[in-house]
Amino acid sequence: MEITIKTLTPIWTGGVDQTCDRLHETGLIGSLRWWYEALVRGLGGVACDPTEHSCAFDEEKYRKSQAGDERQRLRDAGVCDACQLFGCTGWRRRFRLQVSAQDRPAWEGDHSINVRPYGRNRGWYLYPGRVGAVTLELVGDEQALVQLLTLFRFLEAWGSLGPRPQLGYGVFRITRVNRTPQPVHWTALGNAPIDGLPDLRAFTFLKLRFKPGEDNWWTRVSGLRELRGRRDQWMSVEKLAANGMVPVMPALKNYLRFEQQWSSVKLPHWLFGTLRGDERARSKVALSWAYRLPDTGEWEIRGWVHLPNDARGRASQAEVVNVLSRALATPQDWQTAMGLSAGFRSATIARAPSPAPWQRTDQAVIANFLNSFQSEVTL
Repeated sequence: MEITIKTLTPIWTGGVDQTCDRLHETGLIGSLRWWYEALVRGLGGVACDPTEHSCAFDEEKYRKSQAGDERQRLRDAGVCDACQLFGCTGWRRRFRLQVSAQDRPAWEGDHSINVRPYGRNRGWYLYPGRVGAVTLELVGDEQALVQLLTLFRFLEAWGSLGPRPQLGYGVFRITRVNRTPQPVHWTALGNAPIDGLPDLRAFTFLKLRFKPGEDNWWTRVSGLRELRGRRDQWMSVEKLAANGMVPVMPALKNYLRFEQQWSSVKLPHWLFGTLRGDERARSKVALSWAYRLPDTGEWEIRGWVHLPNDARGRASQAEVVNVLSRALATPQDWQTAMGLSAGFRSATIARAPSPAPWQRTDQAVIANFLNSFQSEVTL
């Protein structure tokens, strides 16, 4: 199966000296696995924490299992629902991924773009990922291809591909699938509780779609307007905007992290991530760049918030929900966050997977969410 995608924001997979010299398959597979684990947990299934390498296939236990279906036999043999597709010790990944790309660097030169919204001394450093058309060849058994195609369609609609989603990278649209396998009807995989690991039941996805009030709206975005005095960086942003990509993420993150009333300094460090000293925390909030939609004159920004059900998440949930739901409630809020004075000509906000945002959902809601990307056919 071949899936051809077009980048809407740069895709990043790493490389030598922050260059992202090409799209590396390992970076894409790692991203796909991260999202698939969240999907499996969202259905109440079992997905190990791969940083602990906890899964290992035990052939003897597999032979002795009395389970009536293959998934449970593999669980009995020590292979979780995620590792059954992506592999673990003793169990091979059920697909191969090869990249055939016509992509190019998002901007020329090896310089970063340091976007510093007003009042920030450090800001956010953006490096030139890859943009353009990318064909992904996926080889595997039919069921693996079905699961992967659903994953790609979900990521096309709400997620991202590749590392650094918190910096706005990896938004894409599918332009071609050369062979569409029979769709799968997703159902609950079990009743595993929500914990601290990524779980779609604990996600809220957001989208703002808007028609800007003026053509050069991006030149007024906080952090971008300050780049006028830095010629190379300003020219790079001009090129990005001409190609329908505007890095508004720093303005949005700055607004949420530094311009809201938080009860303590530690809470936004936990929520938005930090690398200070020995303290390391990954951001639970991702916001994309603005990207131009084809043929409509509209732009879109997407994002997600993951509130883990661990001790810190439970203690912080009420405050985080209160602040974020208030700060991103209306298109005017998003406009304020970007520092735009001219209003949108039109704008709408969408949220998923539940019509009641910020609330934890259940397996049935996630199953319906995944089934919305395809016809209902049972394997």
